[in-house]
Amino acid sequence: MSRLRLVRLAAAAAVSIAACAGSSAALAAPGHDTRGHAAAQPGGCAHAGATPTKHNLNLIRVATLCLINRERVTRGERPLRPNARLRRAAQAHTHSMAFGDYFEHVGPGGQTPAARMRDVGYISSSRVGYEVGENIAWATGRLATPREIVAAWMASPGHRANILDRRYRETGIGVSPHPPSSLAHGRGGAIYTQDFGVIVPR
Repeated sequence: MSRLRLVRLAAAAAVSIAACAGSSAALAAPGHDTRGHAAAQPGGCAHAGATPTKHNLNLIRVATLCLINRERVTRGERPLRPNARLRRAAQAHTHSMAFGDYFEHVGPGGQTPAARMRDVGYISSSRVGYEVGENIAWATGRLATPREIVAAWMASPGHRANILDRRYRETGIGVSPHPPSSLAHGRGGAIYTQDFGVIVPR
């Protein structure tokens, strides 16, 4: 059985999706390397309206995954399980973008999402198959909350496709309360990465 390793990274140009009351947000085209557990809460997701700070990032990750899983479950898909390796890959990329002042799926050294997932051991062998994807977003002001970020992803066909892809089983979320400075122009906000994956037995 052939391994599923074809890389399909969509163009990473940022698309502005909102600008209101000193707030702005942007999405990059979702990354795919084709063929990343908070439970969905019927009454809502705690902290979904919180703005990320250096003190609440775990709560922000949990809220974001709760919202993602709520979108999946309401459409008949199973919730994604959290994966520590995918979280490390997503957080490392988020940190790199935040402090490297860029907004792309591919890092300055040419590192792709799949390469980052290999580095953390999620893709542990050249003999395993996998399907992985990635969504990224940054925003300022009130648009930097998990609720607004997930709503923006769901309003974008490519990002929505990653979120609802029935093949993905695991996820990891990275968040930084430091949006890229050249894009945010000194305004407070956040940058998010969500990595998705499944390891496919041969």
